Amino acid sequence: MRRIFSLLLLAAMTSQAGAQTLLADFEDQTTGSLKINKDYTGSLFTTKPRVMENPAKSGLNTSNYCVGARNVADADWWKNFLLLELQEPVVISDENRVLTMLAYREIQPKEMRIGFNTYQESGQLYEGKLSQDATWERLTIDLGEKFYGQTLRSIQIILSCNWSDPRSGWGEATYCFDDITLGAGEALPNAKVTITPSQTYQTLEDFGASDCWTVNFVGRYFSDTQKQNAARWLFSQQTDSQGNPEGIGLSCWRVNIGAGSAAQGSASNIENETRRAECFLQADGTYDWTQQQGQQWFMQQAKDYGVDHFLLFSISPPVYYTKSGKANTNNQNMSCNLKDDCYDDFAEFLATTAQHFAGQGYPISYIDPVNEPRFDWKSGQEGSPWENANIATLARQLDTSIRSRNLAVKVLVPEASSWDLLYGGSGRAANQVEAFFNKSNTSTYIGDLQTVEHAVAGHSYWTFGNNNDLQNVRQNVWQAASKYNLKVMQTEWSMLDAEPSTSAGFPASYAAATKMDIALYMAKLIHCDLTFGNMSSWHYWTAMDQEKYDQKNRFYLIRINAQGDTGDESYGDIKKGGTLTADKNLWVLGNYSRFIRPGYRRVLTEGADEMNGLLGSSWLSPDGKTVVTVLVNMSRSVRKLDVALDNIKVEGTRVYVTDKDRNLEYDHSLTAPDDLQIPARSVVTVVMQLAQSAGISRNVASKRSDGRTYSLAGRRTKAPAKGVYLQNGRKYIAQ
Repeated sequence: MRRIFSLLLLAAMTSQAGAQTLLADFEDQTTGSLKINKDYTGSLFTTKPRVMENPAKSGLNTSNYCVGARNVADADWWKNFLLLELQEPVVISDENRVLTMLAYREIQPKEMRIGFNTYQESGQLYEGKLSQDATWERLTIDLGEKFYGQTLRSIQIILSCNWSDPRSGWGEATYCFDDITLGAGEALPNAKVTITPSQTYQTLEDFGASDCWTVNFVGRYFSDTQKQNAARWLFSQQTDSQGNPEGIGLSCWRVNIGAGSAAQGSASNIENETRRAECFLQADGTYDWTQQQGQQWFMQQAKDYGVDHFLLFSISPPVYYTKSGKANTNNQNMSCNLKDDCYDDFAEFLATTAQHFAGQGYPISYIDPVNEPRFDWKSGQEGSPWENANIATLARQLDTSIRSRNLAVKVLVPEASSWDLLYGGSGRAANQVEAFFNKSNTSTYIGDLQTVEHAVAGHSYWTFGNNNDLQNVRQNVWQAASKYNLKVMQTEWSMLDAEPSTSAGFPASYAAATKMDIALYMAKLIHCDLTFGNMSSWHYWTAMDQEKYDQKNRFYLIRINAQGDTGDESYGDIKKGGTLTADKNLWVLGNYSRFIRPGYRRVLTEGADEMNGLLGSSWLSPDGKTVVTVLVNMSRSVRKLDVALDNIKVEGTRVYVTDKDRNLEYDHSLTAPDDLQIPARSVVTVVMQLAQSAGISRNVASKRSDGRTYSLAGRRTKAPAKGVYLQNGRKYIAQ
């Protein structure tokens, strides 16, 4: 029998977020509190802006009427806009700062722009495409971020920002908008979320973070009290007397085994001392295991707290083996900074280091021998470029070195700097799934090596700025990996690159964003990596760092507050000690890492899939008795939650909340499945203990013994050709 958890999410038009003011819903075929400006250039429209019939009565919008227009093909931007004037202008305050609307674009030829009193860039509130063609989508825009206290007189929308020249490339299309409101939070519809434990996906391996770059300094120069605080926040799975988690229980600790730039000092071509690293290997070929004492202090803490996996990664070969004599290319153009006769030496160094720490009782699970091979790494930090052929040669040498020591450790490649390089691209270190795991690529194929993990590792940088990339890029990498039965592991992310777009639910700029905004977007990214990319691991980049250049918490879980001599803790000398502060990023990651443990399997969760609203994933424990659901509420409204179970009794429910006021706090008031709520702009973890095992049926991605039929939620169907295919909106794998 299929066992189904049904979650009924009820969002009222009024809530803690405040009442909504409906400007227009167009159902009476009028424009409500708005009026349509009539000054339009007719040649740009086959249907001028007006109240019109809903072209797609489905999904978020089943109403009869909306406001919209139909553009001619290749419409220029000038006067290609919908101008909606407020009959009674309003001053933006806390009560009306959030503008919401439903939007529909038949095609996405160019981005559209929504403006405050103007269609010019100076008033820009939003610029972007919708996630899909011909599908209604909700847009939520916080006017208060840029225009608090200013008077809103009109909402101006450029339907397609065709800045290009020549302005051509698409046919005529319809663009529509509906249910336009102002308020303190969105007026969200009722939603239903269904969790089906019998429908399973990937098995979670771990959540982790790395000790780059400052952990060695913190471990050496900060007080025991400060270090112990940090270790507890990162690794503890214990709770305090109130039931609040003491830490986020990371299940993987990534350790940088450095290349020796620290010994070179200012001659290393690395100006920032914290970006230099020590090396266990010495110039005379001996090993000095007293190096990296600060890092080793945290390694010991991680082991004592019971961290499941340790991953050793290398950013550059030891300086003794590099062509440049540095831990970067020293401003030279080269495709690889490892000497041609040192592949075996480098492999021996990596295997020897793994053997040493395994002998000390550390569960060394992986060695990452290369890092972001696409980049040139000319200066500024340790790093080396790599061609796919170089990586394959090194992997073969490392396989030999690991097997000669009988180590239970796997080689993980290629640490791609962005997901698209795993399934496409050209030039150095591109199309890497095919390069390493397609047998026909004989010069680079390493899929037959005993110690090479059947997985591809990559980083979520550069592909998180909009909803399309968050979904499509991750589905593409999963499809490419599935072709060869590979796991996908996200091994490094922090908020590099320009700020995400407002169309993805991020504020208009980093300056306008709060630390909670940044942490909340990270939660959204994690959700997308886990659900669209089916990733089995998710690791943050720098566990600790200073907060410089108004970057807020974009690059750390724990903030370093250095003493130094300048009086500015962001720029002080961390070698003189200081204090450490747990940040929102830490606790938001903990909503996942503390409760979704190694061995948990993701199960089908339907309904919590609003890219700018409510997102949710659910995970079943190996014994089938615990379901963990992590919900990300991107909206500014409370979402009420009623959990109804079919044939399974819940013995207990615990809810943990991270929002602007709480840090992974156990909410004692929410103990019954039918009395839950998701606060506005929050991440909430719901842990349900079941009276009986829910069991697991491997319906997804499982090939039957005859190779011809597959089980799809109890149905049988003929197997298609090899690859990934869709049925009923779900993805399956044919092998």
